[in-house]
Amino acid sequence: MRMTSTSENYSSQNTALAGKSLPCTSRAEALRRVRAIITHPHFSPYKVLVARQQRTVVILNPKVGTTSFRHLITRAYQEVLGHRDPSDGHYKPIKKARQFPFASLRDYYHAFSHPEEYDFYCFVRNPYSRLKSAWVDKFAFGHQTGYPRSIRGKLIRQLRHFARSHDLAGGDKNSQVPFTTFVDYVAAQETGKRNHHWDAQHSVLMMDRIHYSQIFKMETQFAPGMTTIFARLGITEGWISEAMEKPQNESRKITESIFTPELAEQTRRIYARDFALFDYDVDSWKGK
Repeated sequence: MRMTSTSENYSSQNTALAGKSLPCTSRAEALRRVRAIITHPHFSPYKVLVARQQRTVVILNPKVGTTSFRHLITRAYQEVLGHRDPSDGHYKPIKKARQFPFASLRDYYHAFSHPEEYDFYCFVRNPYSRLKSAWVDKFAFGHQTGYPRSIRGKLIRQLRHFARSHDLAGGDKNSQVPFTTFVDYVAAQETGKRNHHWDAQHSVLMMDRIHYSQIFKMETQFAPGMTTIFARLGITEGWISEAMEKPQNESRKITESIFTPELAEQTRRIYARDFALFDYDVDSWKGK
């Protein structure tokens, strides 16, 4: 399988991946591999595309093109591959299975118990940009327009309680949660236990349990990555290129820079492993 330097470097540093390229030798080993994935805090069928026939798995990374990927792959399954239902009728009571191709339980089991037969793909993003995007999308305007469903309720209450407990701005019910408070809140949480929109990417992508064939950077490799993945599924470069011309996610943005040297240093500490694994410049915060 073709590896990026990122994937190779990560594998060499993590003994947990050493057996990932070896065939399963027993049912017990197969079950162990599957259990390691599906019990991970960040595992969700809504973030995992399994195409068994094409031996392809894509793990989605929130705030890294996930909305676009879901929209385009669902369109492709229906318009190009002829699936009336992207999940082929699996999990009928689950609304998200109508919005993204959920595989059968048998296919998830096969992919995770026989990873040596598959190519695993994912996308990553500059940690500064991803953290800013999470704040803008989930908190920056919520006090005016309402918070997203994934945030309102328990999570926003927790964040406001954190702000009040630490004498930070954003503790009052109708006030904005500033970026500075958000970064302090993220820093106070343990990697692997944060919300997947702002947890470390190596944790969200379960990289201690999955050996990736190729890792694409969103900034420079999103289109080539999409073309590579879709081609494996039998979808032409022409179709995906045309489909990607229209933006799929037009969420609100803040164009001005919001990082200070102090916030950048704090972010570097939070995502030190991501910066190293994915080869992002720790000084790339300027202008973000």
